[in-house]
Amino acid sequence: MPTGPLAAVAAARSVAIDGDRITLGDLAPTLPRELLAIDLGPSPAPGAHAQITRAAVAEALRRSGGDPALATGVAVRQDVHRAAEQLELADLDAEVRAMAMAELPLGVDIDAVLGLRDVTLPPGEPKITVSLGRIRRSTRATVEISVGTRRWVRLAATLQLSGVAKTPVLRTTLAPGATVDEANVTTRDVEIDDLPEGAVTRTDQLVGRRLRVRQGEGAPLRRTSTELTPIVVRGSTLNIVVIRPGMRITRQAVAQQDGAAGDNIRVKATDDSRTMVVRIDEDGEGRVVSSGGAR
Repeated sequence: MPTGPLAAVAAARSVAIDGDRITLGDLAPTLPRELLAIDLGPSPAPGAHAQITRAAVAEALRRSGGDPALATGVAVRQDVHRAAEQLELADLDAEVRAMAMAELPLGVDIDAVLGLRDVTLPPGEPKITVSLGRIRRSTRATVEISVGTRRWVRLAATLQLSGVAKTPVLRTTLAPGATVDEANVTTRDVEIDDLPEGAVTRTDQLVGRRLRVRQGEGAPLRRTSTELTPIVVRGSTLNIVVIRPGMRITRQAVAQQDGAAGDNIRVKATDDSRTMVVRIDEDGEGRVVSSGGAR
């Protein structure tokens, strides 16, 4: 029968953890420090329980080169509980509505959100994303909930919509390559079920963007019909930047493609004609993504 600190560990029947793996230190924190990180297996789901046996601990010690006899300091069968927090249905519903409304056209209301439920998550700040399918009076939505870098829950929801979509449209026909400004845009009432797939739903999704194809007046637009206005045009000279620890190297290159902020484009260095790929910053500089291409 163990005595002292190990006796206290053996008497413990349940421990709470909040990580993705169960370690020996979770069950027996008084063991030598070099043994505490020995892995005993995956944690249960948030809010759930798992049991670790003394035999499993002895085997983990043996695999790690430790003394299996140290397992006598652990309960014969120990309960492990994963810490959790509850995201209530009402709170999730409110978040989904707010995020969806930011994407829906003005004039459209959400009558109900179906398919949501209470969600059990590990401790931490949840991040919720909502992706809408084709906008209809009954619109499908994908709701994803993450904590940290891991996605924990994915729900298929349905938004029940009502109203009439006040949809941005062009006042006049514009040719490909034209940049849309506020004077070009008005709104038109469109039945929800008549919106095209991937429709432009807000004026700010249109103003300042360049048309990829000819667009007629008064017709709802798809988002794919526009693109960001390039800040670098093919044939122009731009600075390209290589950043290394304690060093910033700037060269000049000629753009081989148009590029908006965030785009990767090919450029050709002016000093050696080497082709490189750079990512365009908002200030019009290019940060090198790859180099050493054909001359």
